[in-house]
Parts: sequence; C-alpha cells; structure tokens
Amino acid sequence: MEGNKKTYRGVDVSAYQGRVDWRRAKAAGVAFAILKVVRKDLAADQQFENNWRGCLEAGIPIQGVYNYTYATTPLKAANDAQAVLNILGPDRHPFVWLDWEDKCLPEGRQAADTINAYGDAITAGGCGFGIYFGMSCYDSRLDTIMQYIRPQYRRGWEARYYNGYQKEMGIRDAVNGKKKPVHFAGTFYGWQYTSMGRVDGISRYVDLNQWYVDIEAGNAAVPEEKAAYKLSDFIRESRAIWGVTPTTGAQEIVRRTVAIGTAANPSHPVVTPLERYMQALGYYTGSIEADRGKKPVFGNGMKKAVLLYQTRVVKAQARCRDGILTARGATWRKLYGI
Repeated sequence: MEGNKKTYRGVDVSAYQGRVDWRRAKAAGVAFAILKVVRKDLAADQQFENNWRGCLEAGIPIQGVYNYTYATTPLKAANDAQAVLNILGPDRHPFVWLDWEDKCLPEGRQAADTINAYGDAITAGGCGFGIYFGMSCYDSRLDTIMQYIRPQYRRGWEARYYNGYQKEMGIRDAVNGKKKPVHFAGTFYGWQYTSMGRVDGISRYVDLNQWYVDIEAGNAAVPEEKAAYKLSDFIRESRAIWGVTPTTGAQEIVRRTVAIGTAANPSHPVVTPLERYMQALGYYTGSIEADRGKKPVFGNGMKKAVLLYQTRVVKAQARCRDGILTARGATWRKLYGI
C-alpha cells in the first residue's frame, strides 16, 4: 500500500529472462506481469507465447505487453503496431506499451505524430495504449512531446532506478516512495523501480514494478454479484439450446452437454451465452459474434477465459486446466451448479 491507495508489485520480462516458472514467481509475490511481445525484426519475442501461457496457467494477470520501438515515422509506427496485433491475434487484447527510449527516435512534433500513429493503430485493434519511458528521457524531452500527444494516449509507465545498477532488490522489499517519478502529465500507471530484481522462478535479473491502477479486467475476475450477465442468465439462455424445459434438472442438462473448444464444436450455439458469461466475469475480452450477426467462434480468447474459469472457479487440478469444456465434465457441472 502507498498511503491509502492499493498498489501492486509485478515484473516485466522478455526472452532475456529465459523460461520463467510462473507458479513459483506468483508464490514469491508477483501480482502481475508485462510481457515483451515483439523483437526488432518484428518477429514475436522468443518467450512471448511461453510467458503468456505460463501467466494464464499460474493465474498471474497480464497487465500488458510492450514493444521497444525504433519507429521514426508515423508509417513505420503504424506498421509496427500492426505486427504486434498480428502476433496477438484476434482474441487477445492486452494493454500495449510503446517503449520510447532508443536514441534513434525523433523529437518534438514528429515524435508525437509517431506515437499517435502507433496508438491509433493499436486502439483500432481493440487494445489499450500507453507510453513507457525513463525519467531522464521524460524530463529532458518527452515532456515537450506530450503536449502534442492525444489526451487518451497520455498514460505513463516510467522507469527510475533510484538504487542505480548495483543493489539487488527482492519483489517484497520495501520501495522508497519518495523516489517515485512525479512529473508525468497524464495518468501514471506504473513505476519500474529497479532492473536488478531477484524473484524465485526467474533465473536472471528482472525489472520490478509498482503499479497504481487496477489489474486488467481480462485477467482478474468480476464477482458474480457484480456481473452484468449472471450465471442464472447463462443457465436460462442455454436451456433452450439444449432443448430442455425450465424445470429440467441440472443433471439432465449436463448429460446433454458436448465438448466445446477451439477444435471441438467451436461454433456450437452455446458458445454465445458462454462468451457473454465469461465476458461478464472479466475473463473474456473478445467480441460477441452474435451481436454482429455472425456465428459464434470459440477462439483462443475463449480458451483463455475457460482456462481461467477452470483455475479460479472450478478449482480444477492442473492437468485438467485445458480451456476445453469436456462433455459432461467438471466445468459443465460447475456451470450448472452440480
């Protein structure tokens, strides 16, 4: 806690850290992760998919992904943003951070135009957008760029290593709040306070961060009582799909269920109420195809959502957390109250 405001401790990682044991990292105190998504050659970071999957399986919220940029023009920025969206695919919509620190980057209005172009492309792809930078960079030049950056893109994640590059810090170590950057002209999301972090489950030094906004909804559940579309709504809507009456018992409904997954009945009509319920719980961040007059598609986003549901609600064993609703299986039984 910083004052009376809740804060979160987390890490940002890339292929540099190698294969991370995310369950151990969570047990050590990691509350969220930010993942490097793309390399300079615009291929996916070599550990991105492993990190994404590992965070989901361990129940660690993915607070965003980041792109260290070399874009010097709006066209290059837009193309780079599209490369990031291509890696994410249609069903993953994390916050995207543009890492603005390389010496090749432009100044003044050209810099702002480049950042705006990147933000325009990323938000058009359904993701949130913000800017990462070092405090010295911000104080020397980025503050003069911010006046030209669109207000909705003035979201900051800032680095200030007040202990330099010598002192190791653990994820639970106290942080000197008086050293927190304070000059950002926008919404300050997070502070990267050291690059000399030591965390169990991560073999090399890792950046540690303190976060000041809520963890992304796509990875942190909404309580059932606050969900806009409740379990009772799912049950009521799905009854007609299974062809049962309003008084049919849960056991009979479960007996009628079929396997649902990315490879098994991905366009079954029950996918639509499943999407609505997973979205209401905060696990699914994709679109509801039926609302756009299209047939439902159980894609990677829904696989992620069901995996989270299996982890946090079904409390399934690790070997049973697969993002698939097996016919008459534990996930269906939980949904129907058995």
